[in-house]
Amino acid sequence: MSGELQVTPELRKQAAEENAAALKRLGLKPDVVEVWEDGYRTAEESDAFEWWYFDAQFDDGSTVVITFSTKPHTKPKGPLAPVVLVIYRSADGERYSRAPKFAPGELSAATEVCDVSIGPNWVRGELASYELHVEAEDIAVDLTIEREGPSWRPGAAVSYFNSAKTKYFAWVVAVPYGKVKGTLTRAGESRTVQGTVYHDHNWGNAVMGNMLDHWYWGRAHVGDFSIIFAQLVTIKLFGLGGIKLPVFFLAKGDRILTDDGLPLVLETSDEVEGPKGQTYPKKLDFRWEAEEGKAELAIRNPKLIEVLDMTEDMPEWKKPLVHLFANPLYYDFDAELELSVDLAGVKERVSGRVIFEKMMFH
Repeated sequence: MSGELQVTPELRKQAAEENAAALKRLGLKPDVVEVWEDGYRTAEESDAFEWWYFDAQFDDGSTVVITFSTKPHTKPKGPLAPVVLVIYRSADGERYSRAPKFAPGELSAATEVCDVSIGPNWVRGELASYELHVEAEDIAVDLTIEREGPSWRPGAAVSYFNSAKTKYFAWVVAVPYGKVKGTLTRAGESRTVQGTVYHDHNWGNAVMGNMLDHWYWGRAHVGDFSIIFAQLVTIKLFGLGGIKLPVFFLAKGDRILTDDGLPLVLETSDEVEGPKGQTYPKKLDFRWEAEEGKAELAIRNPKLIEVLDMTEDMPEWKKPLVHLFANPLYYDFDAELELSVDLAGVKERVSGRVIFEKMMFH
């Protein structure tokens, strides 16, 4: 058993019925993300991780990524270990990264709304708008975010990795596309910034490397279209596995054209050697086709902008042991995108830029 799922009308019907049951079980409204869904979801779970992620692209060509994390996703059973990650990249490619760590008591978060504080850093918002402040050594960022696209969750937000539904990973996209403005201060010098932003929220208790071999994930806003796509590939054990699990969100303005990921298929080609012993494709072609219509994403000329060794936070004695069996790396790319849509009464072809990643657990 391997490869893409065979998508049939029966499978799509079964998936819709299972999703409806999950929505009811979890107290979620179909097709509506509520404010509390961006609140602290694992407050009552000692064996789970959680993070709130923000990724801003400024008009001057610089970018900043900010993540508020309760603990490493590789150690869901461990104690709270709050971290605020800040990655700044200037327009000319200079990279600056800081990840100050804090005591468990310096984390506070509300369950009914996004209101997270870790030390002097905080983020507050109610889906339609957010404000955040972070400071780490000689960098500080203050941003105001206004959502432009509809908040979204894939299905019931939760993917289960065992039949008992006790091991899971969850995902809500509070701001698939928004406008952002604020100030960025480095070495005592402040400047105003503005541009676009993406914000999502993840939580779970499954060690992803025990379930997944790798994934591709990406997002883009081209023309009036907001796009989120992913393909997760499970590990292979005893000749089984390698199942490809797709996710797809396509909206035009505030109208969602589809969020049914089942028909999405990815083909990759022109594989090249990447840093630290992994590879990546220079061409990715996503195709979504069903009775309702079709959409195609052609991703070309990826520019590698980030490489992270996922063993960096491990004790030094453990790293060589991990590398005997795996090479967990994270690659982040900026690339060219051409989108072709013939779906739900919309027929257009547009092009622009896309941010995507390849996460490799093995």
